[in-house]
Amino acid sequence: MAKPEMDFHDTELIPWEELTKEPEQYVKILAKCPKTGAFTRLIRSQPDLYETITRYDNPPGKLLVHEDYWEEVYSFSGTLIDTTLNRTFKEGYFACRPPGMKHGPFFHPTSAVSYEVRTPDKLMDKPEIEFFDTNLLPWKSVEGVEGQYEKILDRDKKNKGFTRLVLNEPDMECCVRDIRFPREKAYIYDEHLWTEIMVLDGTILDVEENATYIKGYYANFAPGKKHGPYFFPLGAMWIETRYPELVL
Repeated sequence: MAKPEMDFHDTELIPWEELTKEPEQYVKILAKCPKTGAFTRLIRSQPDLYETITRYDNPPGKLLVHEDYWEEVYSFSGTLIDTTLNRTFKEGYFACRPPGMKHGPFFHPTSAVSYEVRTPDKLMDKPEIEFFDTNLLPWKSVEGVEGQYEKILDRDKKNKGFTRLVLNEPDMECCVRDIRFPREKAYIYDEHLWTEIMVLDGTILDVEENATYIKGYYANFAPGKKHGPYFFPLGAMWIETRYPELVL
């Protein structure tokens, strides 16, 4: 089993749903595996600047801990303040939390949106990583792909799964020259792993679909799925998680 296969689509079109047990928090479920319960979502916290100022030493939120699943989190926008660590996390911060890892309570003085991938305990084994600024990691060239770079954020010890940031340099000149007859062909991300993508910045032009993808577009490609060719006239960056079939 796996999360449903999805081509790129605009998550802005998905309505926010309020979390009944978490006031002032809203979610968009992007994909969910019906068999294992693994899911990917966006979670938005409303601004709470007044509470941040007046209740910092006595936060209304709870210390959080998830006993039965892993949680990979990328700060999509806004600001989070962890009152236990007394640290502030902004857009571009990433964390990988194993079951039982405590975090929070949090404040969100300017609001915050996070991209979360949750996976049941037995299906993943990655390193425990507290929030860190991914801007501090160097970009490394992707072998065999001109103008593309990556930052590996974590790797799974059980399988070949991993999460990374991908950056493509602007290729406006190639786009103008080759848009009607692309030199690149449709390609396969991975023959064996699912590929989950959230666009973070820039523009992706999909020649085959005659479509444009910008920040907030999401896709989940099955192993062996062909897609593209793509152009990146203004450059593009996305977060990408590759994972095997989800079998408990």
